[in-house]
Amino acid sequence: MFTRLCPAALLASSLLAGFASQARAEVVNVEFPAPALDRWMYPFNFSFGAESRASLFAALNQPGFDDRDAELLVGFNTAESVPAGRGRLSYKILSATLKVYIENDNAFFYDPSADPLASSFATSDPGYIADSDPSKPIEVWPAGYRNGFTAATYNEDSPFGGTPAVQPAEGARNVFPALLDNAQVATDVARQVRQKFPASPMALGRLFDEGGELIPGTLVPQASEVRFDLASASSANYVYLQNALQFGRIRLVIATLEPTSGGPGGGTGGVTYPRIYTKENAAAALGYAPQLTLQIAITCAADFNGDDLVDDADFTYFVGAYNDLLDARCDLNGDTVTDDADFVLFASAYNELLCN
Repeated sequence: MFTRLCPAALLASSLLAGFASQARAEVVNVEFPAPALDRWMYPFNFSFGAESRASLFAALNQPGFDDRDAELLVGFNTAESVPAGRGRLSYKILSATLKVYIENDNAFFYDPSADPLASSFATSDPGYIADSDPSKPIEVWPAGYRNGFTAATYNEDSPFGGTPAVQPAEGARNVFPALLDNAQVATDVARQVRQKFPASPMALGRLFDEGGELIPGTLVPQASEVRFDLASASSANYVYLQNALQFGRIRLVIATLEPTSGGPGGGTGGVTYPRIYTKENAAAALGYAPQLTLQIAITCAADFNGDDLVDDADFTYFVGAYNDLLDARCDLNGDTVTDDADFVLFASAYNELLCN
């Protein structure tokens, strides 16, 4: 029978009262004003990474197309600014913010809230739930890959996809919005609505203009900022970002379940979905390219809050992950769970107090 150790036992270890230390954690603050790559991930985009704008829309329950049909892949190469190769747990993400900017004007409504998946079902579906607000939120997901591609090998001019599950393009994309499990296995959520499985994005976008955050339910003006807080991501997504820093490449997919109507590209249904400026747009010179801002502490594995000490603050953080078991943020031995083996490793570091 599996028996959990008691975290309270750690408190028997005495801390040095009033101990002060010159912090040795390396804190990196960096802003990437434009991505290394951005690619409109739409099956009928034949200009690859040269598009000046990227429409985001859904093709809900349309055979031959993914539910999240038109997406934007953004990639930032971080190794020159955040040293790579230090080991996943060395990277403590103090803040991480992705920003993109709206290219179209008053074409869709601001929705900052998570909507029930059933609100995207066909209205004839017995499980359908009416949406309580207009529009759908803008989402960001980790990037997943298939057909042998990886973050290191997929470029702006790489092929969109392989053999479709349903012609012309369903289930084929080589880069997809991913739901990650604790072991970082990626499940494609592009067809989430028709497959009816629960999944939450890394973050939902909050929209701002020069007057502050927009009022939910109002039309979104051109040049509005879409802001994603990545640091508050779930355990699996936080681990994804740590691994991305370890290898020097952050790749993210921006999407929405806001539907369009008509044929490919929207047909005659009108523009009711967001369009995003890419780095190829002339407006990028004015600061409207996708941007990433990071504050990263590079420190020892058991220093979970990045202050160069292994102390009560880290103890509290560890206990939360330990109680959850499946929270991999405090997985010190690399087996994808936070359990008794990690407890023993953390207790040793906690007794030392200082990072070593």
